[in-house]
Amino acid sequence: METKLLWEQVVNKLSKEKLIDQDIVEEYIVTSELLKMSDKEFVILVRSNLGVTILNELKEVFIYEFKTQLNDYVSVEFSTKEVFEKISKKEEKKEKLIISLPDNSLTFDNFIVGSSNKQANLAAKSVAANPGSSFNPLFIYGDSGLGKTHLLQAIKNQALLSNKKVLYLTSEEFTKKVVNALNKGDLNEIEELKNEINSNDFFILDDVQFLSKKDKTNEFFFNIINNFTENGKQLVFSSDKTPELLNGFDKRMITRFNSGLSTPINSLDIPTAKLIIEWEIKKQGLKQKVKEDAVVYLAQNFSDDVRKIKGLVNRLLFFGIQNDLGHIIDLEDVVDLFKDTPSANLGLLNVKKIKEIVGKKYDVTLKAIDGKARTTAIKNARHLSMYFAKIILNHTSTQIGAEFGGRDHSTVLSAISRIEKLIYKEKEFKKIVESLKNEIIGK
Repeated sequence: METKLLWEQVVNKLSKEKLIDQDIVEEYIVTSELLKMSDKEFVILVRSNLGVTILNELKEVFIYEFKTQLNDYVSVEFSTKEVFEKISKKEEKKEKLIISLPDNSLTFDNFIVGSSNKQANLAAKSVAANPGSSFNPLFIYGDSGLGKTHLLQAIKNQALLSNKKVLYLTSEEFTKKVVNALNKGDLNEIEELKNEINSNDFFILDDVQFLSKKDKTNEFFFNIINNFTENGKQLVFSSDKTPELLNGFDKRMITRFNSGLSTPINSLDIPTAKLIIEWEIKKQGLKQKVKEDAVVYLAQNFSDDVRKIKGLVNRLLFFGIQNDLGHIIDLEDVVDLFKDTPSANLGLLNVKKIKEIVGKKYDVTLKAIDGKARTTAIKNARHLSMYFAKIILNHTSTQIGAEFGGRDHSTVLSAISRIEKLIYKEKEFKKIVESLKNEIIGK
């Protein structure tokens, strides 16, 4: 739909149904302009900062109206024209800078952010922009394959673009440097290595857990940490566990690790996994060749870490090469292709988790949610669970119907629509929804 026509229809609907005070409609909405950033991203340019503040309070109403017009969820942001133009210019400069990095560089721009890694991403961006300030050292921890190395590389690349001097090492590389210097038995060699490392603005060490029980290396490491913190220069470490759970380090080292900010990267949630799959598919030139339901199936069943996702997409690429170039990879293809691959059962577990959390809130059993009873408590629990299955897991209405006692897709759409209306009409209900959503996604 043309952007101008879409905006006219939204404004007319808001005015006609009197969902918003008419003075606000006339003063701040009619005078605003809609910009389409992508199929699912819109910015509304408002004439004043006050208008931006007022309309931000009504964001849920706008999202609902856009969804009604487009039959899909979109993001809506508000800004003045002046602020939007400044941000746009900064983004243009940023894009020009990124060109100076190799095409395969790991940057913040190609790090896919979701609820499982949002906290770590924000912390990484913060130290890249403001080294040596509050979060020093930054200690990022989590299981293998979740994106720790990507974030460390992104910090390095962003710092290099800001003309900072950066040393990035794996723990193995660091150990070799230190052991070589120590084995030579020459104090000048050791001091030279210290000076080489200390001359940097950033010292980034990946997989610090492998320095466990390396006493001489850790004595050297301890001196490096002290030098960087005393001189306001940035330290960044990654590990597979929190500082408290690291064995083979003395207490003073653990204290240093904890003196800045420790932040986790958690296991992938399904929406983030889906975004990463879509990104990898685009990189491999398969964007128009894999159906949406096939992507959703992969995210729900196999995508428990980033490395596995890359392997999945490589198999899709190979499958595509073997078949006719015009072949579209659909759900049936993917089910057959990965029939022997162990499933992580992420989708099934999360649907069950949603039902359990919502059911507990309304004192309703899983059996009742899937059943036919229609008391108010059961109906609310059932409809809310369907709503979360859509917005959190991104399941289709057909999938949701199958997961809730074999209901048809029109019943599911009606349930979701009811919840959406309640969210922006009833403030208390909206608070309940936000609280339940945070509990489900583990915020």
